[in-house]
Amino acid sequence: MSSYYAAIPPQVYEVTWQSGHVERVIAHQVISGSSRVRVAALGDNSFATSSEDTRLTFHAEVDGQWVLQLSALETDIRTIRNITNGEQTPGGAS
Repeated sequence: MSSYYAAIPPQVYEVTWQSGHVERVIAHQVISGSSRVRVAALGDNSFATSSEDTRLTFHAEVDGQWVLQLSALETDIRTIRNITNGEQTPGGAS
């Protein structure tokens, strides 16, 4: 059985918690059950609904196994940045 993600490198995410603690999470996938996160990604959260117990989950394929890397309440996280390629400037040259 071949690994779907064998040729796909994982992404590196910098998670800043509400407490100010910063950590890095390596994952192939980030999932949110919240419409607030999806709408906020578009720059407008005026139509979003809030849920106190919405979780964000980060998954990665490790040694051919799909592994939960992190599961956290959305309200516990201040920011998430994809830092796989270092600091990125929107619209900048690649």
